[in-house]
Amino acid sequence: MKKGLSALLLASLLCASSGCQQNQKEVVNEYNIVPMPNQMTPQEGRFLLSNKVSVVTAGCTPEVQAIADSLIAQIQLTSGISLKTSSQENPEQPDIRFVTEEGMPKEGYKLSIAPNEITLSASHPNGFFYGVQTMYQLLPPAIYGKATVKRANWSLPAVEVEDAPRFPYRGLMLDVCRHFSTTDYIYKFIDMLAMHKMNTFHFHLTDDQGWRIEIKKYPKLQEVGSKRKETLIDYYFVNWPQIFDGKEHGGYYTQEEIKDIVAYAASKYITVIPEIEMPGHAIAALASYPELSCRPDTTYEVTGTWGVFEEVFCPKEETFQFLEGVLDEVMELFPSSYIHIGGDECPKDAWMKCAHCQGLIKKLGLKDDTTPNAIDGKKHTKEEKLQSYFITRMEKYLNSKGRNIIGWDEILEGGLAPNATVMSWRGVEGGITAAKAGHDAIMTPSPYAYLDQYQEEPETAPTTIGGYQTLKKTYSYNPVPDDADELVKKHIIGVQGNIWNEYMQSDERRDYQAFPRAVALAETGWTQNNRKNWNSFRSRMVEDFERMDAMNVKACRNFFDVNINTHVYDGTLKAVLETFYPDAKIRYTTDGSAPTAKSELYTQPFTWEGYIDLQAAAFKNGKMLGKVNGKKLYANLISGKQYTTTPHWGWMSGDIFGENDILGADTTTLGLTNGKRGNIASFTPWVAFSLNEKNNNELVFSVDLEKPATISKVIFGTLYNPAFRVLPASAARVEVSTNGKEFKEVAQTSYTREYPEHGRKMFTDVLEFTPTEARYIKVTLKSGGTLRNGIDCRKDSPGDIIPSDLYVDEIEVY
Repeated sequence: MKKGLSALLLASLLCASSGCQQNQKEVVNEYNIVPMPNQMTPQEGRFLLSNKVSVVTAGCTPEVQAIADSLIAQIQLTSGISLKTSSQENPEQPDIRFVTEEGMPKEGYKLSIAPNEITLSASHPNGFFYGVQTMYQLLPPAIYGKATVKRANWSLPAVEVEDAPRFPYRGLMLDVCRHFSTTDYIYKFIDMLAMHKMNTFHFHLTDDQGWRIEIKKYPKLQEVGSKRKETLIDYYFVNWPQIFDGKEHGGYYTQEEIKDIVAYAASKYITVIPEIEMPGHAIAALASYPELSCRPDTTYEVTGTWGVFEEVFCPKEETFQFLEGVLDEVMELFPSSYIHIGGDECPKDAWMKCAHCQGLIKKLGLKDDTTPNAIDGKKHTKEEKLQSYFITRMEKYLNSKGRNIIGWDEILEGGLAPNATVMSWRGVEGGITAAKAGHDAIMTPSPYAYLDQYQEEPETAPTTIGGYQTLKKTYSYNPVPDDADELVKKHIIGVQGNIWNEYMQSDERRDYQAFPRAVALAETGWTQNNRKNWNSFRSRMVEDFERMDAMNVKACRNFFDVNINTHVYDGTLKAVLETFYPDAKIRYTTDGSAPTAKSELYTQPFTWEGYIDLQAAAFKNGKMLGKVNGKKLYANLISGKQYTTTPHWGWMSGDIFGENDILGADTTTLGLTNGKRGNIASFTPWVAFSLNEKNNNELVFSVDLEKPATISKVIFGTLYNPAFRVLPASAARVEVSTNGKEFKEVAQTSYTREYPEHGRKMFTDVLEFTPTEARYIKVTLKSGGTLRNGIDCRKDSPGDIIPSDLYVDEIEVY
């Protein structure tokens, strides 16, 4: 309490000396700075802003003076307080001093706040800018708004900060090709990067679904390539044939708009790196100029669906001349040292069939590897080496203009271009491989950095691309392990979050997907790993949400809700509830009613009996923080028990529990006995099985009850989703045993299904039989049958008739 009183007395004295009429309440100093500074020492007291405070910039450059002026202007706008400018210090008046100090890191700063003065020191304008961002975060969140709020406590807590970032590259990528973003949104996006000390905006401008930058030499790129006639409805694998909205979608940025965006970002010390995709993701360009393809007599249309397409640039002279012409204009607009050239997801089918490509391969002497490549340990085809030739040629052109390339980690295939920087997205392997070979790498791996994936319960969240990566999981990522060798530590230069826009049709959806997880990555990029702390982060995030509210950023609010899960502890399945909001109380009910401040208090994981409709919410001081989340849970004789399946499950194992684990890596979470049913919003709750003639087109599930019990009913759920090659079980059989050797059949049935015209459907089936004593149980589920390849589902494999997969959510025994 002494600390709080000292702050109050000092603030009161300062308030009195400045003629302040506002009553000051007791203020406890808080330091909700995100990202966390790398050195920070809290102090007693507060510095009160008033009309008598001077901003002193003696000896500063005009660029630093502009930073100081922006601070003065923002304080005037939001508080109504007019700070004075001064060329010299006045010991008798409180002041804010900008002091140039040689020898500090380019982005480093020192900030000293005492009750009577603030000193911000840096060697470079970047450091002064980041010091001002820290000052903003020590002020009320209203500082980020556009309205005057005089009643806020316009003071800063005393503190000593010495700070500089962990990585030189800290970025976010925004895809504007799948769904176009307005320039107003781009400016707000840049503001969010600046607020959290990120210094790179990766601007993904070209793709199959739209060309978004004006190129004057090639006007068809904006006339044709910037528009598509329609866009896919719903998730990619929900319907086949796919369903479209019938509405034209388009948009591109003029060169003048690009210049303004780049200049605005530069004013926030953010570099804008453009991405011009090559040699794949080229349909929008080929729709504009088909002569650049391997089939120049073909008419292409800008696509309204997602995925990877065979239509790619043909590596012929016309293509290189075109790309050089495009890049010439791009380089005029973007002064960044890097140009991103994509390089990912480039199928080689067209090149294999193309006479020119095969002739070029022969001319270049490219051959399939017979031994693994020395860099990545893989054998590469001659077509992959042709991609390396393509990338290397474009790199040499950009190098001749004083620029360097960044590419996705596929540019490793067939040999890495000499000066390229790798952006590692397919996990971390690509970045580590590049770093070990002496190339710089930026870590942006799925799942941690893919902000287009689900971050809360998919059943209640907006449709997105899949996966499940919460704020907590994103925060757990460490781009450079502590035990990494020195070469890796040297060459991993940063971290980036990716915001792919297939399912983000509006600015609000972009905000929802990007934030707050982008803030977690900002802290990962700035703060040393030994300074990161989840509990500290979530405490500081409470105020950061208020800042985002002031900026009209519609971030995901799962932070204020309760996540419901189940987990096995010492052989017993229990319900697990968690909220990210610090020191909140979780209240819950089990009868489907909404919890109140007087409902059961959650204190630890708990067991339950039978079926419950669990509803939970987070409360603080008796007030509900977010919304109510619910989940139906099913306890039965095999809940939480280990089991075996023949065949083994595939890519979906039915659950995730450990926040630091890749999906399905937690071996103590049991997808078929975890007490939870599936849904039609996501594949996450389902367990996937590939059935075929080798396993008799059957799934055999076996479980040991550990002691004899009387059973009379088995329930299971399967999924209908033919677009994803999934059909529900066509038949089921239950067998029991008392010794695990001799089994007898107690139930068998087959099913006639009614399928919807479109979309997915869940089927829950019940097998009842005469009560029987059993210890061992086998449940056999028969495949749902075959699918017409290319008619019921997309044809991307040989054969006209293919077996369906089986997705099971839960098996219950009563």
